[in-house]
Amino acid sequence: MLKGIRVLDVGGWGVGPIACCLLGSLGADVIRFEPPKYDGLYHVGTMLSGAGTTYISAHFNERNIIIDLKKEEDRELGLKIAATADVLIENHPPGAMAKLQFDYESVRKVNPNIIYCASSSYGTKGPYANMPSNDPMMQLASGFASLNGSPGSQGEMFRYVASVDYTTSLNIVQAVLLALMARQVTGRGQKIEMSQFEAVLALQTTRIAEFFATGKSPAPMGTANPNIVPSQSFRTYDNKYVNVSVHREEYWPRLCKALGLADLENDPKYATNEGRVKNREELIPILEEKFAREPARWWLMLMRRSGVPIGPIHSVDEIYNDPHLRENKMILKLKTPWGPTLFTNFPLKFSNPPRPIKITAPVKPDKNRGEILAEVSGSNKETKGKRVK
Repeated sequence: MLKGIRVLDVGGWGVGPIACCLLGSLGADVIRFEPPKYDGLYHVGTMLSGAGTTYISAHFNERNIIIDLKKEEDRELGLKIAATADVLIENHPPGAMAKLQFDYESVRKVNPNIIYCASSSYGTKGPYANMPSNDPMMQLASGFASLNGSPGSQGEMFRYVASVDYTTSLNIVQAVLLALMARQVTGRGQKIEMSQFEAVLALQTTRIAEFFATGKSPAPMGTANPNIVPSQSFRTYDNKYVNVSVHREEYWPRLCKALGLADLENDPKYATNEGRVKNREELIPILEEKFAREPARWWLMLMRRSGVPIGPIHSVDEIYNDPHLRENKMILKLKTPWGPTLFTNFPLKFSNPPRPIKITAPVKPDKNRGEILAEVSGSNKETKGKRVK
């Protein structure tokens, strides 16, 4: 779908590279500018034959060339490659790219139509602009962590599932696609600015709305939903958990019948979601006592047969072996230079794509230097800003 679009990955760690990986899944030609000592994520475990597995998973669908932008010769080479690109993505602190003379204004001189996306931690303005951050720190600083955890706790982070990073990456992809569409109309490139802080605030829209409505900060509630009851996890007889959600009123009578609580179905305190939310403290112990009588497998079969939304709480090994994921081919096994690894497949399916979506395995740093140099060797004043064939 993005065939003919060249994207430069000049980012670091997770945010920029993951966005480029996703654009590569859509068919873009992604060229990774690898720093001489490799990206920091390369050296962070869990390791696979000397490379961090998170680095490997963030660099699918890319070609790789080592570029040291601190050196004038490499910077000139980088600008020559940038002259052939459509998009450049970086996620360094504000001012870092300007020091390297590879900021938007510098790149724009050789490629006026470039779409240059700069994503930082807190943006370029305000008292936090120059503060470093990462996914866990941003969860804390943005208030996101205060919404999660057990009732009565001070909150809890999503531990290293890159929720903030990945959300920011998705925002980058959306922004780049919109900028490419705009360029088709206007013929002009542009600079895009975004930040992790803004991305994670947008992610919290529903909970922030609660604060705006009540003036009270939402408290952590474990697995429970603040606006729907019941919608949470329940411990079962075999010490496992199942998650049940009555997010439509039609599910309430079905749940009552399945649990043998027909007397609660029309009880004025519980007959509507509004009543169940109001009387949560009385209702939940009754449901907990019922779920504790049978094993998880029993409840999964019974509730599904009864038409009540229910789901197991899978561990990673269980989800890997889940027949539903297998049938939908959501797990790929690909060979990489560091050994075979598993990768989650591209989550979108198109009925009429111009070409099949393909995931290509990552390559070792500097693997594609020769071919990339050959492609840009003919760049001159006439070819700057255009694809070099």
